[in-house]
Amino acid sequence: MGFIKKSLIFVVFLLQAVYPIEFYINSGREGGQNFAVLSIVDDKPFICKEELNRNSEVGLITCEFDVKLVSRFSKSDSLFFNISPQIDNNKFILNITPKKKMKLFSLEFDINSSTPIPQERNESSSRWQIIGYEDSLPFLDDRIDDGLNFPISFSSQVGYPKVGPLDYKMEPMSDNVGLDKDHFLKIQSFMSRKSYNEALLAIDEMSALYPNSIFKRDVLYLKILALDGVSSNEDVEDVIDLAKMWLDAYPTDINVPEVLYVIAKSYAKMQFFDEAFYYYNRLFKEYKGDKFELLARLEYGKNLYARGDRNVVLDMYESVLEETQDIHIASLASFLLAEFYKNTGDKNRAQEYLLNILQANPNYYLDSIDIYYPIMQDWAEEGIYEAPAEIVEAMLDVVDKERPIYIDMLKDVAMWYDNAQKLELAHKYYKILLGLDFNADEKAKIKKLDDELLLKYDENNATKRLEHYDYVMQEYKGQEEEQKALERKVETLYELKKYKEVFDMRDSLESNNTMLLESVGELTKDSIKREDCKEAAFYGSLYSNTIPLDYDDKLALFDCLYKSQQYKPAQNIAQLESEKAKLKEEREDWLYRLGWVMYKLQDYPKASMASRDVVIISNNEKYNDAVFVLFMSLVHQNRKEEAFSYLPKLEDKLKDKREMIEVYRIMLLDSLDKKDDTAITIYANKLIALQDKYSSYDYSPWVELSLVEALNRDSKFAESLEVINKAIPHVANNNQKVQVYYLQGYLNSKLNKTNEAYKSYSECEGIQGESPWKTLCIDAKNLILRDNPNLDSNTTQENNDIQG
Repeated sequence: MGFIKKSLIFVVFLLQAVYPIEFYINSGREGGQNFAVLSIVDDKPFICKEELNRNSEVGLITCEFDVKLVSRFSKSDSLFFNISPQIDNNKFILNITPKKKMKLFSLEFDINSSTPIPQERNESSSRWQIIGYEDSLPFLDDRIDDGLNFPISFSSQVGYPKVGPLDYKMEPMSDNVGLDKDHFLKIQSFMSRKSYNEALLAIDEMSALYPNSIFKRDVLYLKILALDGVSSNEDVEDVIDLAKMWLDAYPTDINVPEVLYVIAKSYAKMQFFDEAFYYYNRLFKEYKGDKFELLARLEYGKNLYARGDRNVVLDMYESVLEETQDIHIASLASFLLAEFYKNTGDKNRAQEYLLNILQANPNYYLDSIDIYYPIMQDWAEEGIYEAPAEIVEAMLDVVDKERPIYIDMLKDVAMWYDNAQKLELAHKYYKILLGLDFNADEKAKIKKLDDELLLKYDENNATKRLEHYDYVMQEYKGQEEEQKALERKVETLYELKKYKEVFDMRDSLESNNTMLLESVGELTKDSIKREDCKEAAFYGSLYSNTIPLDYDDKLALFDCLYKSQQYKPAQNIAQLESEKAKLKEEREDWLYRLGWVMYKLQDYPKASMASRDVVIISNNEKYNDAVFVLFMSLVHQNRKEEAFSYLPKLEDKLKDKREMIEVYRIMLLDSLDKKDDTAITIYANKLIALQDKYSSYDYSPWVELSLVEALNRDSKFAESLEVINKAIPHVANNNQKVQVYYLQGYLNSKLNKTNEAYKSYSECEGIQGESPWKTLCIDAKNLILRDNPNLDSNTTQENNDIQG
């Protein structure tokens, strides 16, 4: 009697993207000899191969995965196997060598299902097992079967016989996961919410109920993290003791670097720096580049800085920032660098690092407001204002406005911007404060600070003038003084080249205001220069041909409007400019654009008129598609014969351009109306070729079916079948699929391909829904079966052989 014991030796670890790979070992005894079963499971099939040694025994098994390992994976040994990882050509490879003997088995098929298991095996499988044994395979023999691979069929009612999993007494047992899984998931949930005390209680409860749970390793690991999360200086020793015990028990686990990091931090918290350095050093040497090695570098740098040993601290912080791909670690390194430069007196560099974090990872601050707001207050006390103001300003967007801290944050932001000479922003937050209900004396101080903003610069200073205009506009709202101040502010902003701010005031200005239009012109030119077509089109949609632009920028603005489907303002520009154009090149430029935009606006008479002029006068290749606009506009006006007269020019100018798909569609429609099979064949083939060229099958299977009908009328059934076969991958609609499969079956029948016809009708019959075509398929299939009564059983046997 044999027995089997399961022990988890490797927890699941993640590869790039989301590919989990699992490794675990079952061990047991059979016939007085030990054996082990190494199982390897992935979400998608992978290849494992045996290599024989000189004694014709399995000396090496390699398993190859098409992704690179992200987390660290170390060599591992067991009683029967040596397992070592390898990265080669961006692939992750496991090399397994035997300590005694071993054999590889594919578990491609579910042994618990009622499906027959064929003798043949694919090279790849999503499940493999490697049996490690002493002399002979347990429960099996390795003799070669000289018999026939002859599958036995059972009816679907009876099903295939199977035996479920057995317990150690060889009696049937449930293969469901135990209740310990539910406890483990609850612990994980607590940890994800950082509810460490609740997690510790749940861990103690689970450990008492399930001391030998398969999740024991993971539960102990989570307990270390939870203790670390709640530990005070008095509890640090408990963290260290548990972490050391865990390391001794699981030295090859993927989470070893994190546990080493916890131990090192804990020793440092106790100021046992020599002990801490031992574990930091293990991380530095054994896990170089690992996430927790990078965190250890930062933590060790903080220890050195606090002890006054600062020579290498800057290099350590900068090395982490350069090497990490983790946004949180990069943010932590940047913050430590900011603190370093602040303490050395380089305030600008310090603020630069603070703002880098705000730009790249604002949640670093926003998720920990209660930590970083007091830190920013400390920075402000040291005379650093601008970066702390921007950071706390971002916090204002997420902090609860009912919290008492909200008023304090507003005050700090306003006064820090004031001290940083950011007067507009300071004024903004002073005004917000003055609109809130809080202590009257405090509000009076805020009002005084806000009024003093106007006196901080000399009278000739533009910024001071702007603040003054804002003050006047606020104090004299609705009066003549407000409008005068507004006009003067616009003039000052334009002088300062603050064109966007002038534009933002457009609702308060006349639409023909000179400073406004000049500002819009500058903004539009800048958008065009930066190739920001969307922004340029926005300005053009508001002011179109009133924007002062030179010739090239006017063309570029039209193109941006057209690209953004702002056809009406684009038409306004093209209409005016084409009327003003004097030179031939200018007429080409604007008539071409006018033709296209009129076509998009469905004004086909004007589109054909403008594009015809371009076709007549232009030899410019970039305007070759004007003939397409002319052709399509004439078709839409039902002037088909005139349109068709341009087909030779179209084929000469555009050849196999994408626009010709639409041209050949129209020509095919006309040929179908005229029942001209020769023309149908020509234009259908041209349309199919262009669809293939551009992988665009908007007109399939209509075009293929049209061609098939023409070919069938000429009894060209082989060509028809080839066309219909190529059309099948591009048919998405079930009704169309039914028709296509019917025609495929019909053509196969015409060509005496009875088996293929039967398969086509079967495919047709299997499609959901009802239609006359499906009825034809079923009737045709029955006719074939009537004339070929053995066909159905032969086809079934073929399918079984294929599955086998």
